[in-house]
Amino acid sequence: MKSLKKIYALYLLFLLASLPVKSYGQSYFANGNARSLGGNCYQLTGALDWQLGSVWYADPIDLSKDFDLEFSLNFGGKDNSGADGIVFVMQDVSNKAIGKSGGGLGFEGFSPSFGVEFDDFNNQDKGDIASDHIAILKNGSVDHNSTNSISAPVAAISGGGNIEDGLDHLVRIVWTESTKELQVWFDCDLRQRIFYDIQKNIFNGDNLVYWGFTSSTGGLNNRQTACLRDDILVEDTMTLCKGGSILLNARESKNDQYTWTPDLYLDNNSIRTPSCSTTVPITYYVEYKDLCDNVFKDTLFVDVDPPFIMDEVQDTLLCNGVGYSFDLTSKYDSIRWNSGSRNKIITWVDEGEYSLRAWQGVCYADDTFNITTSVSPEIKISGDSLFCLGDSTLINLDINPSDAIYQWEDGLSSASRYFSVTDNILVIAKNGCDSVSDTYPIRSVTLEQLNLGSDQLLCIGDTLVINPNLPNTIDYSWNTGSNQPTIDVISAGTYILDISKENVCFDSDTIEIRDLDPPLLSFLDDVLLCVNEEITVSIPNANGDVLWNDLVSGEEFILKNVDGRIDVKMSNQCGDDSTSFDINLIDCLCDLVYPNAFTPNSDNLNDGFKPTRDCPKLFEFKLKIYNRWGGLIFETTDINNAWDGSYQNVLCQDGVYFWTSSWRGISNGLSQARSSKGIVHLKR
Repeated sequence: MKSLKKIYALYLLFLLASLPVKSYGQSYFANGNARSLGGNCYQLTGALDWQLGSVWYADPIDLSKDFDLEFSLNFGGKDNSGADGIVFVMQDVSNKAIGKSGGGLGFEGFSPSFGVEFDDFNNQDKGDIASDHIAILKNGSVDHNSTNSISAPVAAISGGGNIEDGLDHLVRIVWTESTKELQVWFDCDLRQRIFYDIQKNIFNGDNLVYWGFTSSTGGLNNRQTACLRDDILVEDTMTLCKGGSILLNARESKNDQYTWTPDLYLDNNSIRTPSCSTTVPITYYVEYKDLCDNVFKDTLFVDVDPPFIMDEVQDTLLCNGVGYSFDLTSKYDSIRWNSGSRNKIITWVDEGEYSLRAWQGVCYADDTFNITTSVSPEIKISGDSLFCLGDSTLINLDINPSDAIYQWEDGLSSASRYFSVTDNILVIAKNGCDSVSDTYPIRSVTLEQLNLGSDQLLCIGDTLVINPNLPNTIDYSWNTGSNQPTIDVISAGTYILDISKENVCFDSDTIEIRDLDPPLLSFLDDVLLCVNEEITVSIPNANGDVLWNDLVSGEEFILKNVDGRIDVKMSNQCGDDSTSFDINLIDCLCDLVYPNAFTPNSDNLNDGFKPTRDCPKLFEFKLKIYNRWGGLIFETTDINNAWDGSYQNVLCQDGVYFWTSSWRGISNGLSQARSSKGIVHLKR
């Protein structure tokens, strides 16, 4: 702080500190191998070979304004085996930039740039001097023999002392813009002083540049650190809002003793950062001992801005994408919305809560408003507009947006309703944006009754016409694939007709058509009838009249103890037929007689073993033959199938074999079951 002159850049820094325009997680950015040690101290390199690090202040510094920077550097504890040093750098790349490792001290790679070199290794090819030294260079070069050397190297410590002593060394860099003077102080001694237009000669007239520190190691190394402070840039002009307070600030004092004058509007005039609540512009003077034990006097001017009330906004409803627009260009110095935007001319279209902070000078006022958005109501009516008479149709409403209030013409407001009469439905919907209406016609459809009649018989070879006798407005679909109103049927089957009208009313009916043969009685044969046996003669599916012996009618005729001729007549819608058959009535027994020996020697005499049948009506038969050990060697249910004396195509030995037999047949007019067993001799 050199004068009462209001330094605009520093005022701007104060203002930005008050506004959350950018939010940095830290005041500095560490890159490469650099890392934070806490308390605004950064390790630029570790005690490792080929390390490279940089630390940059978050915001640029203004070369068109004076500045006075004070910080401490530590070059590690290795002397002869240590390297390479630290450079204070100003560059225009970014606060993320990093240079090259090795003997260039991390400064190499920056162009344009300005650097104050604190070098603790003698690179003779670069024009270094033997002692640890300080030099001023530009454009990333550490070669003192080149045109990039601004000031030749001088010993960092008067007399050439060692700076790799593991101690913190106080460094101060002072820039006076009016005289283009730059001073470099090291441990309270002025070691470099130049008069040089940095802004013009290096940065092509640009006044805002990034500043910080670079360092590197090569084949030798040291743990190299830089310690800075949040208040490394101290304003000499500050502004507060009338009715508020602000903390004044001075540089660090060696004994922490300060005297602020005049002692007006201060909470404590003997501390480094008193709180000031002045209501009028005022100039303060502060006196203290700096870190080099020099009595230091400085001046700080505090300006006062008047407070104000802001009433720019109100809650509003935006319709159909129209925005809420603001033009605050001529009213406020700066603006900040809760979105982070600082635009003074802006249009908001999304709904939500919005906060606005506006500044006039350093005074600010807040306002909040809510935006709700909507659109003109849109009515969508859906559902079947046609329905079958006697039925109903479900009509649904889809009303957008959801805040719209709606109702049917009769005042009801349900989202879905059933209607059962022809009508032109009216729906009304409204919200804060508009009121709209829509109509939806519905109509009932009458479907004639479908009746295909009773199931029918069809004489084979004939054609049957099925006609439902319905109007031509009906759509037809037969299961035969036909879409005609009538169909010609020439074969038996199930015939299904589906009808519809206007694709709304549907009906279906089925008719069964069965084939009918003309009468045919030729299948009736003569009958052998046992005395007291009862036999039923049937004419299945006659579908007509059957007459037996001109006396008995029906599809069945019972024969019992009848002897002689039976006459049969039959007629149906397809024709007539007649026939006769004879009944032979006999006495019936049912017995089987088995031989006791047989000779299977292929002489065609008694070669097989089977029973002699005395049973005119044999229904069931079974014969089994066993060897002497009880093994089954032959089995049959065919009375004509004789045992040939073999087992599995191998001739059996002569000897005695056992048999069992069971059968069922008509005996004395009744169905009776019988069985027998015995032995048979096999002889060849």
